[in-house]
Amino acid sequence: MVEYLGKTKGEVMKQQISKLKKLTAVLLMLSLLIGTGIGPAKAKTVSAAQTKYWIKVNKQANVATVYKLTKGKYKPIKAFLVSCGGSNTPSGTFYTPAKYRWQTLMGPSYGQYCTRIHGGILFHSVWYYSHSKASQSTVQFNKLGKTASHGCVRLSVADAKWIYDNCKLGTKVTIYSSKNPGPLGKPKPIKVSTSRSMYWDPTDPDKNNPYRKVKPTIKISSKKKKTVEYGKSYSVKSHVTAKDNVTKKSLTKKVKYSVTKYNAEKKKYYKAKFSTKSLGTYKIKYSVKSALGKSASKTIKVEVVDTLAPVISNATNKTVTINTKNAVFKTTAKMRSGKSRTSAMTVSITKPGEKKATSMSYSKAKSYVFNKAGTYTVKYTVKNSNKPYRAASKTVKVTVKGYKNAEIKANPTAFTMTVTDPNAVDQAKKELEAQIIKAISITDNGTKVIPSDKNLKFEYIGQNDDTAYTDFSKDGNCRVKVTYTGTKNKKPVSVIVNISVKTEIPLDGKNTKAIPASETTTAVE
Repeated sequence: MVEYLGKTKGEVMKQQISKLKKLTAVLLMLSLLIGTGIGPAKAKTVSAAQTKYWIKVNKQANVATVYKLTKGKYKPIKAFLVSCGGSNTPSGTFYTPAKYRWQTLMGPSYGQYCTRIHGGILFHSVWYYSHSKASQSTVQFNKLGKTASHGCVRLSVADAKWIYDNCKLGTKVTIYSSKNPGPLGKPKPIKVSTSRSMYWDPTDPDKNNPYRKVKPTIKISSKKKKTVEYGKSYSVKSHVTAKDNVTKKSLTKKVKYSVTKYNAEKKKYYKAKFSTKSLGTYKIKYSVKSALGKSASKTIKVEVVDTLAPVISNATNKTVTINTKNAVFKTTAKMRSGKSRTSAMTVSITKPGEKKATSMSYSKAKSYVFNKAGTYTVKYTVKNSNKPYRAASKTVKVTVKGYKNAEIKANPTAFTMTVTDPNAVDQAKKELEAQIIKAISITDNGTKVIPSDKNLKFEYIGQNDDTAYTDFSKDGNCRVKVTYTGTKNKKPVSVIVNISVKTEIPLDGKNTKAIPASETTTAVE
């Protein structure tokens, strides 16, 4: 098959070619005729045929694009980097007539996975110095993607093998020239070391290929965070890169990962889904395969923690009445992960007109009484229960409104209570209290209030002390303490009225007093 051997001896020939271009072209064509017995390939116009694959070779861009017939239409599926021969590679549409596992090329040199396109023009691997997979020209391999052949279409072993394995004889091939590489673009070239003139093709899938023993590399940047706060966003794949050390291509997009999470009770890692909404220690294992199937992996530990300051909620400025109890109100605190820290809060309170604050626990703050009119400063503080124990605080103003005390008066202040039946003392009290209510006047924070048995409290006490007065079976004097509790400041106020108790208990059902024993007359027999 037609191919020029560009080895060390060939360099001398190249110098001759640069001087005698026209003569070399003639000799080349003679070589074609003598070496293969096949005349120069000419472009032919053929009718279209429905083959499974259609290979379009762009000899100007040195790219071959494979199209697959899908539902009656050819769609691009692969792009190969090739080396054509410029004008020595014919343009036109052809159908592949033959294949050769190994083929002797011009030089002599040798090629793998050869598929004839037309005449002496083949698809084949970059050439070898001998019939040995370890003798491929490293210099020529690095020329893939550039014009380098003398007519044939050179490919990497992997790409030549794909055509050899997948494209049946009779596959349609169109060779053309364009600056546009094709719908899939131009693949990036693989570069090998030229410190040795011959070696294996890095893409050769042969299990003995030493390149297949070269593992890819996974790198995890120092920027990759190993701890993440609860609920924060975290990209598992960020700052992780991978490279194929044979093809020198990036494998970052092909990196896969698996996750396990530590179970503290069982002291083992179990398969899990990584989530910053679940505290704990995770192992993330990254793995990737090279183009030749060699695997590499790296594992890191990532801990989801809750070390930020807790969140204090419902701490707002308030206006309350004097003597309001509970300085916590509805204020709550919790960790970012949801655990309550409300009872762990400390509360400092500065009274109106004072500079020094009084600090207390949450439980004591619940019993605190705002007993002074004015504006209080209340500061809530709570620490995270985890190191580094970050704290959160919120300060609010509590305005305490000081209301006027209620006022209660009685006019008149003296009343008579008549008891006609020792079993009806309660009724007598009820009648007396009705009279007292009529005499009472109330003002609550400047507003008049209508007195009633519902907003007044009556206490019967002695004439000279506050002991309860209970003996209503005889005449006497007592007092009634009438109390009203302010609706604003909840402070009770009282007024005292004097009571004269009169007992009129009949002896025979008539409304007359009983006759004392000293005044009775003894009957005469």
